[in-house]
Amino acid sequence: MVDDGDLVTTGGITSGLELGLWLVARELGADAATGGENMLEYEARGTVWTASSTS
Repeated sequence: MVDDGDLVTTGGITSGLELGLWLVARELGADAATGGENMLEYEARGTVWTASSTS
């Protein structure tokens, strides 16, 4: 998964779950994402590459 701020892309068999949980964590926090994982009975494991800014 790649998170470049306004653009988030992902690929793979469970990419929809990974993307959804990442967006929940990003927008609502880790506790909400953990709740989603428990509800879905799925543990997010994918690597998330984020854009880093240099000064």
